[in-house]
Amino acid sequence: MKTKALLSLVLMAGMLTACSSTNEKSNTTSTPKSAVSSENAAQSSSQNSAGNTPNSLTSTASSESAAQSAPESTVTSPEETSYTPPNNDQQGEVSGSILVLPGGRGIMLYGIGYEPGRNYAATVNKYKEQLGANVNVYSMVVPTPASFYLPEKYFDEGISDRELPHIDDINEHLNGIIPIDAFAALKGHVDEDIFYRTDHHWTQLGAYYAAKAFAETAQVEFDELSAYDKHEKSGYIGTLYGSSNENPEIGNNPETFFWYIPKREVTTTYYDPDMTNEQQGSYFYDPDNFGSTVEWNLTYMAGDGRITHVNTGLNTNRKLMILKDSYADSLAPNLFGSFDDIWIVDMRYCETSAVQLAKDKGITDLLFCSCTFSATAQNQYKLEEIM
Repeated sequence: MKTKALLSLVLMAGMLTACSSTNEKSNTTSTPKSAVSSENAAQSSSQNSAGNTPNSLTSTASSESAAQSAPESTVTSPEETSYTPPNNDQQGEVSGSILVLPGGRGIMLYGIGYEPGRNYAATVNKYKEQLGANVNVYSMVVPTPASFYLPEKYFDEGISDRELPHIDDINEHLNGIIPIDAFAALKGHVDEDIFYRTDHHWTQLGAYYAAKAFAETAQVEFDELSAYDKHEKSGYIGTLYGSSNENPEIGNNPETFFWYIPKREVTTTYYDPDMTNEQQGSYFYDPDNFGSTVEWNLTYMAGDGRITHVNTGLNTNRKLMILKDSYADSLAPNLFGSFDDIWIVDMRYCETSAVQLAKDKGITDLLFCSCTFSATAQNQYKLEEIM
């Protein structure tokens, strides 16, 4: 089977990694019955169709010294030499839009042309032009498990294209934008749980390594994992089960869903997509509040449909906006020790001008964060719409 024969499957996968789990959009104006606070205590509150949220987390963290300004933009190509997938000799099967490997790892196959990625780069460049020299703008295009776990023969046989040349091509078309090399941040950790086997998202651990690379580039402080409390829940079967036509290799191999809650306390505020209807809430929600395991990624913000503001109580004089797909949901909390304020805006659902919002909120740093499917397929066209 050649890449062109798989193109329709790839585009289906691209819509999947539009990065929402089954009911993510339906949860954009409602929240679960209880929230997990930054001190690991469950908080109860009622839910109704108007989208009431749990009680706010109102305490502040201790201040840290101000960070230096970010460096000038430099383009670096991810290093693929000397990298061999850990399961390079495995034989998988294409099931639905997913390649399924023994042991239940599902991998979305990649095969999108270069032009959409260049349009993404052009749009990101326009944001920089409108925001000016005083705002540092970064682009983090996150490779998916295909870059780390797909055996080489599937590239050689044309079953899937490589993501890295597309990421490189995007970076080469950026102007005044600082690229963040997520591949380099992740490739040394492929034997760790940096991606779920049964779901299209990375784990918060994978997001942590990429967030650390971003913090180092942005020259801000960064909390190590010891500053978090880890939570786990067994029995997780994510989105790839349905996308693989319920392949039993995935369905019979559930995994552990886990998340890290920062010990520092923050205040989280939610807004409707048009920046109306301000509500206090928690960044984290207990997965028990959601109807099925496929929805457990809603642990972060209960979904993507609202604009989220996190005030950390720091005093760094740095304010971050993340324009993103759902890959950034687990990335943002890794930066609670790095910026005074973090505004999290999903490109798919925003109904206000992201540029004007950045100006109004005094944003000093703007991070575009999405997986390759969003940066090189349909989702990225939303960035221009909300500019």
